[in-house]
Amino acid sequence: INSKLPLDILGKIWDLSDVDKDGSLDKEEFIVAMHLVYRAMEKEPVPMTLPQSLIPPSKRKKTAGALPGAVAVLPGFAGFSPGSALLKDSLRSSPLANTPPPAAVNISPKHSFRSSPQPTVNWVVPLADREKYDDLFRKTDADGDGLVTGAEVIEIFMQSTLSQTMLAQIWGLADTKQTGKLNPEQFSLAMHLIQQKITKDVDPPAALTPDMIPPSERTGADSSSAVGPVELTGNKELDDLSQEIARLQREKFILEQEIREKEDSIRRQNSEVQDMQGDYDRESAGLQDLETQKQNAHSRLEEMEQQRTKLEGMLNDVKQKCQEESQMISSLQTQIRSQESDLRSQEDDMSRTRAELSRLQDEEARLEQSLLSGRVQLDSIVKSMKTTQDELNQARSKLSMIQENQKEVSKTIEQYNSALKEINGGHYKDFEEVTDGFAEKENRGFGSVVSIQCLKTCDLN
Repeated sequence: INSKLPLDILGKIWDLSDVDKDGSLDKEEFIVAMHLVYRAMEKEPVPMTLPQSLIPPSKRKKTAGALPGAVAVLPGFAGFSPGSALLKDSLRSSPLANTPPPAAVNISPKHSFRSSPQPTVNWVVPLADREKYDDLFRKTDADGDGLVTGAEVIEIFMQSTLSQTMLAQIWGLADTKQTGKLNPEQFSLAMHLIQQKITKDVDPPAALTPDMIPPSERTGADSSSAVGPVELTGNKELDDLSQEIARLQREKFILEQEIREKEDSIRRQNSEVQDMQGDYDRESAGLQDLETQKQNAHSRLEEMEQQRTKLEGMLNDVKQKCQEESQMISSLQTQIRSQESDLRSQEDDMSRTRAELSRLQDEEARLEQSLLSGRVQLDSIVKSMKTTQDELNQARSKLSMIQENQKEVSKTIEQYNSALKEINGGHYKDFEEVTDGFAEKENRGFGSVVSIQCLKTCDLN
């Protein structure tokens, strides 16, 4: 409302910002609404649908199933179900059609000297409905400050079953001073506009007409027109008296209006005093909290000072340990350098040893090759010796046979010699048999002698 944008634009912005259609704005939706308001204030058109880039991430999954609905500029319109019989009966119990329009004040000789009637103000809200709305206002004004806020009229407005856009427009019309609160007359005007929409389907105007302006907010010209015209009777004294009465009535109306304004001002001042008292109480409580926090901070500072002293002692110990560790590291580095020197000498020895090992491996390979060739030669010699052994065995067996034959020949010779001896002795009767036997043995013996001669020849060779 402070942006001075038209109510239909504000209602549209609210409708776009209320992504989840719950009748209220959370933090993300409020940021979207303020963004659209500032863009509208810069003469940028309000989009028909909320761009995807402006939809809060937490609401993007909910937009698919959300149905387009009405919105409200009043805070906290969510959570109330429309259709309550309380307001419907209240609004429909006294339709405007049954209320006659206020009559003009006529002063004639018949009634000019009677008691002066109260001036009738030409206001769109019927008098019978005002009393009912005033009672409803007193019940709604929980804090009794003579003003109702949006939070206090939420339930009543939502029971009208009107769209939240329509209710926002009615609230903007009734809140003529843009204070965010309604006094009894403004509340009655809002309820009248709601009743007109419900019973007669009459939309609220874009701006209040003169007869819709609450009487307490009208100027002197409006108040003079609010008093009905004075009929002239032709009697100068009566006409002067009637005009004087009308003037006094106007002055009385102006004084009553000033009194009401003073009362409203006093109520507002009382409300401001209460607010200031509340602010003072809050500030006092805040000051006490700050004092407590200051004491806590002092104690915490002392603790931190003690911790600082303790940490400084620990830091000195750490520095000393660091020096010791540095010395140890220096000695270790010296040892490492000496060990590196030893390691390099050992690596040189290792290199020489590896060269010697390589030479020995080459020598081993050469010897293995010579061994293989010697084994081949040895195998051939073994085969040759085996062949020679076989020949020797054959020669020995032949020699054995010759020796046996030689024995038989020797035996035969001995027999022959004995036979000769017997011949020489004169024994002749078996001479032919002996001769035959000897011839046979001699033949066998000759073959044996030949064989022996052959073996000897072989041995000599």
